[in-house]
Amino acid sequence: MTAITQTQALPAMKPQVTLDLNGLVSPGPLPSLRRTMRTLEEGQVLLLISDYPSMENDLYVWAKQTNNQLLFIDRTRPKGFGFYILKGDLWPAERSVDVTGYHCPMPVLEASKTMAQVKAGQNIKLISDCKVSPVEINTWIKTTGHKLLGMTEDSRGVYRYYIKK
Repeated sequence: MTAITQTQALPAMKPQVTLDLNGLVSPGPLPSLRRTMRTLEEGQVLLLISDYPSMENDLYVWAKQTNNQLLFIDRTRPKGFGFYILKGDLWPAERSVDVTGYHCPMPVLEASKTMAQVKAGQNIKLISDCKVSPVEINTWIKTTGHKLLGMTEDSRGVYRYYIKK
């Protein structure tokens, strides 16, 4: 069994590609981002640099619609923000359960239901914004014998747990 504190480290914060879109206004940044993301493999990280004022909000909507993750925002750059974007998932999953907006213990309850529906050796992805879910998922993993393949946390505090039955 793997504890959350022992999960694999993300290849994050070391982007494979940097895309500087400073100076572009809507809709310029998003088409350029889409084209560049097509060149990346699942699990790779893109650093998008942009000074477009609503880029952060646009990226959250875009990431949710495209199964990508806005991992980190570097607000210390001299010009524009640096948005670290993870393409897709680091671990494949047969099922995905999104319990954002629900308080604990809902993430564990929904993960248990979903695990009952998958075969041994298959994976699920659990998405939660419950602040205590790291502790609860860790405890649940230890008691069930499932394996935590890893987890990510995006810049808004949304966790993604990848769990193997």
